[in-house]
Amino acid sequence: MKRLVVSSLALLLGHAAVAHASASQTNGERPLKVSLCAVLRNPGAYNHRLIEISGKVSRGFEDFTLSDACHISSAEIWLDFGGKRGGQAEYCCGNTADPQREKPVVVEGIATTLTQDAKFQRFQDRTRGKSGYGDAQAAFVGWFFAGKKQVLPSGTRWMGYGHMGVFSLLVIQRVLAVSKP
Repeated sequence: MKRLVVSSLALLLGHAAVAHASASQTNGERPLKVSLCAVLRNPGAYNHRLIEISGKVSRGFEDFTLSDACHISSAEIWLDFGGKRGGQAEYCCGNTADPQREKPVVVEGIATTLTQDAKFQRFQDRTRGKSGYGDAQAAFVGWFFAGKKQVLPSGTRWMGYGHMGVFSLLVIQRVLAVSKP
């Protein structure tokens, strides 16, 4: 009986250590699995949340976005990487966002990280390629920032990030899957 109690306790502590290690990689939060369409329909509900999300990634000139066929007017989210890795979006006049930052990025008080493993490298290869342009179907864990709700002549839109400040933002912490679009 004593062996059973000791074995059970060791097993329980082992599971707790794994759960703690997993949670600490995401600033102590477990990601909420959510569809991109749900986030786009109600960005404010997911503001400052660690989410698991998937969609089509487009990366190129003035573009690093996540989209889906949601039939919503603002159906894209700007992407960036957490930690010290820059998103490398290309802009006019020969400017490219830095590939490396001096310090890990902090957005609205939330410190971010980035897991740079084989899936991340596959994502980079598919979306950057030799030309610097590419697309992919991908799934991520990342921090979502809705931005500010703005009322425009064309309708209400959440914005404040990305090219021209017209997007909400997903700061990628980990690439979960990547494939052809």
